[in-house]
Amino acid sequence: MKNLILTSLLTIGLLTACSVSDESKNIVSEQEIKPFLSSELWVQNSGLDQAKEEVEFWQEKLDKNETPVYRMKLASAYQALFGITRDVEYLAKADAQLMKSNEFYKGENAEVLQALAQISITKHDFQTAIDYAEQALVVKKDDLYSKMIIFDASMETGDYEHARHILENEITNKASFNFLIRNTQFQDHIGDSEASLNALRAAQDRVDYSKSLVAWTSSNLGDRLGHNGEVKASYDMFKYALNQESSKASYLHSLKGIAYIAYAHDGNVAFAKEILSFIEQNVSAPDVKLLQAEIAEYEGNDALKTSYLKAFYEEASKEKYYRMYDVELIKLAATEFGDYTFAASLLDKEISNRPNPTTYSTQAWILHHQGETEKAQKIIEEKVIGKTFEPEPTYIAGIVLASNGDNEKGTQLMKEALESEFELGPVTAKMIRSHIQ
Repeated sequence: MKNLILTSLLTIGLLTACSVSDESKNIVSEQEIKPFLSSELWVQNSGLDQAKEEVEFWQEKLDKNETPVYRMKLASAYQALFGITRDVEYLAKADAQLMKSNEFYKGENAEVLQALAQISITKHDFQTAIDYAEQALVVKKDDLYSKMIIFDASMETGDYEHARHILENEITNKASFNFLIRNTQFQDHIGDSEASLNALRAAQDRVDYSKSLVAWTSSNLGDRLGHNGEVKASYDMFKYALNQESSKASYLHSLKGIAYIAYAHDGNVAFAKEILSFIEQNVSAPDVKLLQAEIAEYEGNDALKTSYLKAFYEEASKEKYYRMYDVELIKLAATEFGDYTFAASLLDKEISNRPNPTTYSTQAWILHHQGETEKAQKIIEEKVIGKTFEPEPTYIAGIVLASNGDNEKGTQLMKEALESEFELGPVTAKMIRSHIQ
């Protein structure tokens, strides 16, 4: 989803020297996908109208009787509506209702605290999420849901040992959906892609009772398969998710995954842009412009690329988006727009909020662009290398090391990153190859 500074979603199938494999052929069928580019079908399959009705129903209840139960139901309905539309106004309304509920209960209702923790994760305020979940544990000791929230946030803050402890010792039912979806995340973190895929496949087998969870697991499996280089299987999973009733956010997420395959694997940029245009018309989030910018760069249209990036930068910088796009804003500020002061101000907050290897690689990347190569290398060696298997921090580490004279190690890391060429995207892959050469 990103150019040389902004990563994408999935992993490219490569042509072999001797023969053309199935993965090298065009995968996305316009005939199959175009029927899904229908606002009417999106509304129907995503459950948008039902979500709006839920909001109206609980708002009417609350207007007649201001009980905390109705307030909680209304908050939940707003969260569901945000999930479908990505409109942060709904998230803010949910947050406001929960804050009022928390005041009513004087911070002693575990369910309210857990809901606030979940919203904090959505806002990318991970330290606050942990604080709320820990407060919930004081109210309701040994509650598994609170511990799972702490796992989710800890995977973002880089506290992987705590996350491992919760996964291995607190979630005792290793066949449960809650364990499996977290295990897939942890296995991906430690670089075991097969174990990650197997866990998510097992999770998919356990959610036939919920059409929305079937869509969610299928769409996420589409992502994971792409990460593993199984692009055709990724496409099939995204199609499967699109066909589910009550697909909610998975509908547009799956279309975005398909748009990426059309662009990064097939080179069918015209259809990729058509899908992205449909998504942009039906979702209230600016991040689609990042992929549009990458495609413009791929086509050699620098003016259009800059236009998309500026539009994203202006919109995503608004306070209403909380901290959702801070990482992207940091990179753009420093590497595209030369605003190192703004980048540094956001980076300090991001390191405090999410001190994980990817954040530290971003810090090193900014220092590298500022010419402070020794500082960048120190961060890479202490905070990144050996602590993540993600391709973006890996190639950043390689470039930083190579620029400081360690060509052997730097080239090795860049080649490792290129094993996830599809995930990085054609633009970034080309840039990395230019450094290796």
